[in-house]
Amino acid sequence: MGRGKMGISPILAAMTPLRLLSLAALLASGSPAALAAVLCGQPCEGLIQEAQALDGQGKYQEALEKLRSAQKADPQASMPIAMESSLVLRLSERVPPEKAAEWRDAARGLANRALAVAPDDPVARETLRVLDDDGPSPLHEPNREAAAFVTEAESQFAQRNFREALKKYQAAMKADPQFSYAWVGAGDCYYAQEDWANAESMFRRATEIEAHNSQAWRYLADTLFNMGKLEAAEKALLSAIVADPSQHPNWIKLASIREREGLPLKRLALRRGVSVVVKEDGKYGVKIEEPADKKTDTPDFAVRLMLGASESNMRAANKAAQPYEIELASWRAAMKVADELKANTGKELRDPALRQIQALARDGQLEPAILILMFRQSYRPALDAWLAAHPGGVKVFIDRYGLRP
Repeated sequence: MGRGKMGISPILAAMTPLRLLSLAALLASGSPAALAAVLCGQPCEGLIQEAQALDGQGKYQEALEKLRSAQKADPQASMPIAMESSLVLRLSERVPPEKAAEWRDAARGLANRALAVAPDDPVARETLRVLDDDGPSPLHEPNREAAAFVTEAESQFAQRNFREALKKYQAAMKADPQFSYAWVGAGDCYYAQEDWANAESMFRRATEIEAHNSQAWRYLADTLFNMGKLEAAEKALLSAIVADPSQHPNWIKLASIREREGLPLKRLALRRGVSVVVKEDGKYGVKIEEPADKKTDTPDFAVRLMLGASESNMRAANKAAQPYEIELASWRAAMKVADELKANTGKELRDPALRQIQALARDGQLEPAILILMFRQSYRPALDAWLAAHPGGVKVFIDRYGLRP
């Protein structure tokens, strides 16, 4: 779901012209209500397809206009809003540097609008993931020749010329055999034509080339699901989550399968509510989102204050401290405050997500909670170390707590 043009930042390389076929596949096993809130009918769908074709041809302004027309055609669907958020985010790296922040803010606003319509819109979730991430992609960056072939392939795919797209993806494979995305694109050409066997072969090869290619695992899961191999599809989705726990489409798909099995996953829906900013004098400051009730004497406020203060202090005291090291220590300090307030005043946390984190901390599970439910690319060394020490640990955590981001 969602792929990006090469030649831009590594993180944005995961977001290309979005595909209606891939989106429908992602949501196919979800609930009818969730699907209805995301997708739209005619003429909205037709306008989106036109936008995809224009996007693939590099006609971005025209694509934006089509997406906005699609929104007017069906204001109750999240998809056209979410797809605009994705395109605006990609374009933020093409505008003059002084305009980039404005475009990124616009992308965030659009993604949040889409989520207000459909909380599980996968495109909007991906936009926010990329905006909030803070580390490089773990995937191989292609050479120029392979990147050029993929750009041509994407254009052909957007116009549903699957045979021509496949030829270009195959050319990219030869130009750079380590570029797993070329095999994902080829698999998608077969998938679009319901050639499940060849699609499976291509997606599996992509995961062999780069096990960290989360999208390859997810597309493999979609293919296996269509082949009626539900157990194998779930296993592939778990591998997708291991590859990158921050990609929400993996969780959405897994949740839909678990729902069918009578094992629903509960959304954590964590609102961190605090951030550390660099002030004009170069010092760190703590910015707390004002609580809805505007009270600052609640355990929730105290926890968020400690979370931000601990992060700020650690960043100031040790410039070499790793992001995950800072995050883990900050949550430990924050949860200590929550426990002390409970013991000394009887006051408990109100936010269900914070209460869940507190329960996980008391259970000795704060480390996997951060790595699995709050993952960012800068945490990857810590995730890899944890996975090496806990083989199968992601599945064990999910099975035990039934949680998702």
